[in-house]
Amino acid sequence: MSLITGNNAIDALVYSSWNIAPQTPVTLTYSFLTRAPLEATSDDRAGFKAMSTAQQVAVREALGQWAAVANITFAEVSADTGQLQFGTNTQSDSSAYAYLPDTGVRSVQMYVNNASDTPYNSVFTAGTYGPTVLIHEIGHMLGLKHPGNYNSSGGGADGPFLPAATDNGDYTQMSYNDPSSYAINRTFATTAMLYDIQAIQYLYGANMSYHAGNDSYRLASGTPPMCIWDAGGTDTLDFSACTGTSVINLNAGTFSETARGLNNVSIAYGVTIESAIGGSGGTTFYANGNGNRLTGGAGADTFNQGTGNDTIAGGEGQDAVVFTKNFASYVVLREGDTLTVKGDGADVLTGIESLRFADRTVAADSIAQLAQQVGTAGNDVITAVAGAARIDGGGGVDVVLYAGNRSTYQIAANADGYTVLEKATGIADILTGVERVEFADASGVALDVRAAAGQIYRLYETAFNRTPDNGGMAFWLDALDAGMTLQQAAQRFTLSPEYQVLYGQNDNAAFVAQLYVNALGRSYEEAGLKYHVAALENGATRGQIVTGFSESPELQLRLIGAMQDGIEYQVLG
Repeated sequence: MSLITGNNAIDALVYSSWNIAPQTPVTLTYSFLTRAPLEATSDDRAGFKAMSTAQQVAVREALGQWAAVANITFAEVSADTGQLQFGTNTQSDSSAYAYLPDTGVRSVQMYVNNASDTPYNSVFTAGTYGPTVLIHEIGHMLGLKHPGNYNSSGGGADGPFLPAATDNGDYTQMSYNDPSSYAINRTFATTAMLYDIQAIQYLYGANMSYHAGNDSYRLASGTPPMCIWDAGGTDTLDFSACTGTSVINLNAGTFSETARGLNNVSIAYGVTIESAIGGSGGTTFYANGNGNRLTGGAGADTFNQGTGNDTIAGGEGQDAVVFTKNFASYVVLREGDTLTVKGDGADVLTGIESLRFADRTVAADSIAQLAQQVGTAGNDVITAVAGAARIDGGGGVDVVLYAGNRSTYQIAANADGYTVLEKATGIADILTGVERVEFADASGVALDVRAAAGQIYRLYETAFNRTPDNGGMAFWLDALDAGMTLQQAAQRFTLSPEYQVLYGQNDNAAFVAQLYVNALGRSYEEAGLKYHVAALENGATRGQIVTGFSESPELQLRLIGAMQDGIEYQVLG
């Protein structure tokens, strides 16, 4: 079975597998060699020695790195009997080598170089070369190849290959090219890396039990290169111990750096990190669109917000939030020391000094505070004040009056109620408990889409198969506000001239069939038709049947999107 996927980042690493089918879990035994195997080559036998205790411990830890990310179970067995076998020998041109699984192969071996000029093969402190050697060679034993046209003997390798930009230790432990960190602080990776994890999970499936809870990854400025595989929970990248400039990118498949130029922390594909804490030297944050909590440190931090509802706390220093669109694409509100920016989600900002939009930078302290306007428990008429305001209508049927014409405002639903934005200035009001908004040109928008306004809208769709005209909407709003019941309104719909033209003298079955089309946009089901016809024959009025359809969950679900930002009407004189 072919292991080719069409994804070069996988195909450049995958060579073979212990399974026939990809993404299949595997259990592999392993052991330490006390002698060269019978099938060993002369090169394998050269200077053979068993691994030291320290080397054996390091091998177990390296196996654990692979088991953490993929559905691979490693079981240690008696010496010389495992499917994966580990020893040392003397090599002239490599740090270590290992064999790859293949059809008919029952065991594969890894040999690390025990020559005196390879002391790193006995040192396994995090960030040193020793752990990288073991992770690399175990990668071969699991089926991964080099991602470039090279090997230790100088010969060619099987393609495909990674491009030069990604053929390095930042992306894969299988590369011969150093990670970015090596040129700066001489450290090597301690985990399987971004492409390694993707490739090994393709072969054996992802380990969805590893770090499935809430985890905090606390990293320091000199943290060796690593890739984070985290199966779930609410997780945090904590760079608070980083003293220089740093970068935190919460997007899967991207890199962060605990110090300038290290490029040393990546997030594996399929991983969601929810929160980040910056360092003291100034951190640049990149949100991932999942609604992140980002906390700055003592330096000047830059926050690139995402498409989710982000909560951003700047902390000390001159902190800025970057938005991708022009200022006019957002609604910016200020209450006390808190800014709320609505557009790419609803972001809540504290401790921020400036907002950077695509077309301008706005100082946070130049944004006006929200005024507070509050109605009573009765029916209120509230005149909107100049500037941004939070208007709470209270009880009753409340109307907010605006000085401009309808076309100069934009109205949209939000989590609190509605936002009314003055297009020319970008000033916005937040309305809660308000049923109607009216403008200078006698235009109105009904916001009670889950009450009277929504009921009338659905009556029109059910009885007349159309949206309400603005005058009709106003008439029936006044009627229901004055105490008329919905069924009474529906009965009057059935007596109207428009109704008579549409339905004529049709019988009950034809009447009900037409309601299915009007209200639900579909033909009737036989049981439903019989149910409603029987109700009419037993004394129900057509107005009652219309109401039943207009208030049905199916119609409410069908129309809520059309009504959610309010329903237009004409203000009656």
